Amino acid sequence: MAQRFRWTRRGYVAELEKAEVRLLRGLVKDVVTLLENRQDEVLPETSGPGEDAVGPAPASQGDRASQPAADASDAAFWALVGGMELDAESAEERPAPQDPAVARLLPDAMPHAAEHERTRQRALTEDALTTAKLDDARRALEALRSTRVTVPHDQAPSFGRALNDVRLVLAVRLGIETDEDARRVHAVDDWRHAQDVEATMALLYNFTTWLQETLMDEMLSELPEDSRETGPEGTDA
Repeated sequence: MAQRFRWTRRGYVAELEKAEVRLLRGLVKDVVTLLENRQDEVLPETSGPGEDAVGPAPASQGDRASQPAADASDAAFWALVGGMELDAESAEERPAPQDPAVARLLPDAMPHAAEHERTRQRALTEDALTTAKLDDARRALEALRSTRVTVPHDQAPSFGRALNDVRLVLAVRLGIETDEDARRVHAVDDWRHAQDVEATMALLYNFTTWLQETLMDEMLSELPEDSRETGPEGTDA
């Protein structure tokens, strides 16, 4: 039976069963796959030599003889802009993901703005967010190599975020949109009743939620009393 996260000098430690670790690793890998697929979808392939390259046209033999060689600053400039898309309108917009789970992982930076502004903001922010979430997930996979899950103190926020991303994906797959939906899922609490995919996902969602909460509780226990009464930005938690 799983044992909650506890503070130790080496980090936060939880004892899990082999099957629990295997399931958690699978869920985190699913998040990695979703994010990597999104990267493949939106990142253009690198052009090969001579394919839409940006730079000065090659000089003819006569031109080379009559013109001085480009200096180092010219070379540095063309190296910098080489391969850049100069069509600003096509490069500065990006539609939201079609998969609702990916859209939940990578939400609009300005959800209430007009569509044109949302797509522009997504183009500016999505890649950095994707990279950060992939970093969190890969660190979590390293911690989940053993049934004794040890998360160093400085990596605990990252591990917590990775667990939350798992919850986000499961919440979308389970259709959790209202408090009633959440109560329906939380009511599934017995593995003996996991006879279909939805019940299994509900149990995984509840288990991941519990594990994340135990980690957060231990992290909060290290804060001064006055810090526990406010959120991370000084607002009520």
